[in-house]
Amino acid sequence: MAEANINDRASFERVYDRHSFEQDAAMNARSDTTVVHGVTILSAPDAEGFVELSRTSQHVGEGNPEGDPVFIAAFRLDDTAAENADTYAGSVEPAAAARRDAADDYRAFIDQLLDTASTAQFKSDIGRGEERLKGFHGG
Repeated sequence: MAEANINDRASFERVYDRHSFEQDAAMNARSDTTVVHGVTILSAPDAEGFVELSRTSQHVGEGNPEGDPVFIAAFRLDDTAAENADTYAGSVEPAAAARRDAADDYRAFIDQLLDTASTAQFKSDIGRGEERLKGFHGG
């Protein structure tokens, strides 16, 4: 788990660097994947703008109906390998074009991460006398 500040883009890039994004996006592009990789936002921003992030993975069928924490999977915007169902299709593109596209995809992912981290709604902590703790809980 690491901290990043929503007012400092570079802090998000340090927590989840481009190489990690490229690795995760490549694994997520496979047509037979059952586990997707990305980043989980573990907390809402505090008064100074800090959030807790973790590089994680989850099963493709796993959902989070409560909304806490928020998982964002790493995907390329225009993945020719996924479109062609060929995991090696991207390797035949010209190197400069592939680098530019990967950089654009990484920037778009960090933009999405920043936007989600700054607007995600988390439930308040449960404390003594909390309404959610009242009543029968089985037994």
